[in-house]
Amino acid sequence: MAACEPTNSDGHRLHSSGSWNSATSLSVQGGQAMHFRVSNANALGTTITIRGRGQTQQATILPFGHADLRFSIFGSEPIGWDFDVSTNSDAFIVTWCLYSAWLPGDPPNG
Repeated sequence: MAACEPTNSDGHRLHSSGSWNSATSLSVQGGQAMHFRVSNANALGTTITIRGRGQTQQATILPFGHADLRFSIFGSEPIGWDFDVSTNSDAFIVTWCLYSAWLPGDPPNG
């Protein structure tokens, strides 16, 4: 898995990371802004769809390429995020880094 940077281009900090090889879900406490950087670990292109809090982001990722999927909502932090991840591809192996405006351990705000 490619290493995740400690912060993204917006200054949000690394919340968590991992890999997916099938449809799944992810529940986290995070900030108003959440940013997935998803990298395709396969020699074949793949698709990904992530749904969270009424928003849907999707991408086609070229072999060994990446996509940035961003979610945002207004509210007091921490915010409970439930993400549903799916694909239409037969070959789905991706790694991901999730960046957030709020991290567990930060004081609540709002």
